Amino acid sequence: MLTFNLDSIPKSDLKSLMAREDVDLSEAVESARKIIQDVRARGDSAVREYAAMYDGFRGSSLQVSEKALTSAEERVPKKLLDALNASKKRIEKFHSRQKISAFSYADACGVVGQKVIPLDRVGVYVPGGTANYASTVLMACVPARLARVQDITVCTPAKEGRVSDTILAAARLCGVTRVFAVGGAHSIAAMAYGTETIPKVQKIVGPGGAFVSAAKLLVRNDCEIDFLAGPTEILVIADASAEPSLVAAEMLAQLEHDPMARALLVSPSEVLLRRTRNELEKQIADAARRDVVRAASERGAIFLKAKEISQAIEFSNEYAPEHLLVDVVNPAEVLGKIRSAGSVFLGRYSSVAFGDYCSGTNHILPTKGVAAMKSALSVYDFLKIIPYQSISSKGAIALSEIVEQVALSEGLPGHARTACARARRPKE
Repeated sequence: MLTFNLDSIPKSDLKSLMAREDVDLSEAVESARKIIQDVRARGDSAVREYAAMYDGFRGSSLQVSEKALTSAEERVPKKLLDALNASKKRIEKFHSRQKISAFSYADACGVVGQKVIPLDRVGVYVPGGTANYASTVLMACVPARLARVQDITVCTPAKEGRVSDTILAAARLCGVTRVFAVGGAHSIAAMAYGTETIPKVQKIVGPGGAFVSAAKLLVRNDCEIDFLAGPTEILVIADASAEPSLVAAEMLAQLEHDPMARALLVSPSEVLLRRTRNELEKQIADAARRDVVRAASERGAIFLKAKEISQAIEFSNEYAPEHLLVDVVNPAEVLGKIRSAGSVFLGRYSSVAFGDYCSGTNHILPTKGVAAMKSALSVYDFLKIIPYQSISSKGAIALSEIVEQVALSEGLPGHARTACARARRPKE
């Protein structure tokens, strides 16, 4: 665990702190590049080989059978299925309010407007590994459906040759009819370029490990992606009123994800900083994922003394955390000053875990400071804007004069000529 004072932290430490633990993708990129080239060349055959090698895939069909998909809900415990349904409804409620409107307006020169069109085909990557992330299925597929994307492909690693019923049930709840038991870089390549079985998509969304991130990086010029996922992180702004045990629990919840995870507490209260650090040490001793949390906490649990809350807010805006928890007397007051964060949690009762599963906001969030320029996954990620114009004959005369002056100044006489040609035509 590390402790600093924001007024006296060395510049080198501050720079390192802002940069996070850098994830070196160079080795992963080279491996992913070979896999992508192989999948592009050999299609399903290559995907099957890599799926067997990395995912434990067995059998001949990469796609989960319709029977397995449609019957998955019967094999999921009722309480869990009810929880997934409740989460889905809350995610729908929030995301249904995200709208980009079509519009048009007329002026003296004609009509100008924009169309809003959903993407046709989207790929959703659902991580595997040590857990079944059914919540990620909901977080990606619900906003895609609300954007009216008709064709959604889900790829997720098989475990011992099969996809979990929980993931299949979540996909089924979202109306997904195509799930492939494939993960890793080979699934990203398959969705980006298409194979005999796995369709080519226009955009891939969803978090993943280093090889998935490397593959997304390599295909991004041919297939749109959301963003590259880095290690999870939380920044807590708290004052003396915060409860140390609750703050420590929030920090631990993020540290248990990954040895590279980050959990920062920024506070003007030395007492809170000291008590929370002590509390975190106690909770780590009893943590179920103790080895992961302990490894993460060595460099990732960071306690920062701020002169006042305003300095903590300023630091947070520069840091642009994935998750920002504000535990102060008047959190709404702080919200108005927040400029950069993936998702904000206000007040003592607003655990990040609620946002991870069922408050309604999205948990697919930018990390490593990317929240300074990118937003959480939303309905907007699945829409494209097409502007249009219909210029009248009078408008052509008025606008051609503007085009002529600017185009000639840019050395583009052809632009000026084609605009002016419209202005000289007989009025319709």
